[in-house]
This record gives sequence, C-alpha cells and structure tokens, in this order.
Amino acid sequence: MTRPPLLDPATWAGPLKPRYALLINPFYPKDPNASFGKHMLTPTLALTSFAATTPEDWDVRYWDENLLDGRPPFRPMPELVGITVHLTFARRAFELAHWYRSRGSKVILGGLHVLSCPEECAPHADALAVGDGVQLWPRILADVESCRLKSKYVATYENNYREDPAPRRSILPRQSFLTTTSLIATRGCHNRCGFCYLATDGLRMPYRMRDPSQIAEEFEADDQPYGVFIDNNLGSNREYLGKLCHALRPLNKIWSAAVSIDVTDDPGLIRTMALAGCTGVFVGFESLTDENLTDARKNTPKTADYARRVRMLH
Repeated sequence: MTRPPLLDPATWAGPLKPRYALLINPFYPKDPNASFGKHMLTPTLALTSFAATTPEDWDVRYWDENLLDGRPPFRPMPELVGITVHLTFARRAFELAHWYRSRGSKVILGGLHVLSCPEECAPHADALAVGDGVQLWPRILADVESCRLKSKYVATYENNYREDPAPRRSILPRQSFLTTTSLIATRGCHNRCGFCYLATDGLRMPYRMRDPSQIAEEFEADDQPYGVFIDNNLGSNREYLGKLCHALRPLNKIWSAAVSIDVTDDPGLIRTMALAGCTGVFVGFESLTDENLTDARKNTPKTADYARRVRMLH
C-alpha cells in the first residue's frame, strides 16, 4: 500500500495497437494506519467521462493503480495513454508517462496539477489537456489519428454542462469498488474558500447544474443501490438540491454527498434529503476558530453553533 508497482525498464512491451487508449489513475501511497476502504469507495469520474466521448472505433480501457491489481497493462501497447495528474501522485504519473513514451505510446496528461502547473508537466507528456477534458478528448483522438497531435489543448469550464454524456461505467471493474455510481450534479460552488482548488489563480469554473431528471436516470441505469455525489458542494444551491431530492426519492436508493454546514439553515431541506435516500454527508470543519475561517474566506456559520447543526444532521 506504500509502494507503486514496479515499472521494469527491461520489459519488452510489443507493438502498438492502433486506436487503443489506456486511461490511468496513478498510484499514491496509503497510510497503513488509516482506512484503506476509502480508496476503493467509488471510481474517478474524470476518466469514465472521457471514455464516454471516445468514438466507437477506438478501444478504451480503464486502469486504477490504487486497486492494487498490479502495474498498468502493456500487451498490447496502447497507441494513446491518458493519465490524470494530481499533486499527490504527480511523480508517479511522470514515471508512468516516461515508461509508455519510451515504448512508443503517445501520452496525454490532464487533471488539476496540469491546470495549476503546466510548465512542470509539459516535459513529461506529448500533449497537455488543460481544463475541461470532456471537451478536449475527442479533439485529441482525432489529432492522433491524423498525426497532428498538438502539445497543448485548452478548454474552459463554461460549456453547457447538461450536454455532457453520462460516464461510461461499463469499462469499470465493478467488483473492485463499493459502488461504481459516482455522480456529479453540479460543478463549481458559490463559495471561494482560500484552501479550495476552485480558488486557484486563473481558474474560472462557473456554477453549473444538470437537470435532476438526468441524474436520476443515470443513478437508476447503473443498477447500484448506493451512489456517491462528488460535487464540490451539493448544497451550494438549496433550491436545486430540493428539486434533485424530489427526483431521487422514487428510486428508493441511498446516497451520500459533500455539503457545507450552512445547509442546516433549512431544516426542511435536511428532512427532504433524508427522505430522498441521503444517509451521510461529508462536511469540512477546517477550523474551530472563527478568525481562521474568516481569513480562509469560508462562508460558514459561527463555530459555536456547529454542535447544534451536527445534531440536526444526525
């Protein structure tokens, strides 16, 4: 759990398979004294969302190194390798990129670390995907086919989010996750807390919502009893959250989500969430000092009221 699979430099990899894309979520060390289960809770939505935009004449495979199933596949060698990069596992992402590039694959790096530090990432990739990868991935594949791959692709986060396709969950190893139903109903947040990636200089991610009916259909289609919303703050727009709950309630499924503690300003909404199947919320208590929270630009109730609000959630 603390060391990534070996990338043997002497391994013969074989010929490239045209129109085969491998999508990798890199390994990062696990604390043996902490819960390992959270790493297998639910899959990343980024890679399955890219897969959803992949043309039918391409083969696409998903590989998450954190499932501890060994090193990513290489026989046959993929023509294209897409790797998501976060600061936590940037070094491992670069190691993977070097291994595949040295054997002929084209490597695309994307993710938050690429968005924040493109100059650091550029030497390790054939191309960078900066911004909304769902928009960029089809363009990248088309340029690979025509041998016109650019070194950098850029997209904003200001497109109509309702038009994004549902993630391609069929490529996931279902048995490896508690649930494959990762869901995202909204992007962005009305807050801009200083510690959040949404406050990154140069990043503009306007608040966007998908139709509640879209989310309900996606939840039901995956045929899982439990779903996890990975929204930055599902309670950022309370009116929308109420409508989403009404769409989810008939499914008779359970779900959890990240919300800020001020969602308890509306006790009726908390009840609506519970009736719709919400069994857990992730709430960030970054500090118990009001001055610290003000300095971090977090819009939150006074810390003295936290206990009462937590009891309401319970």
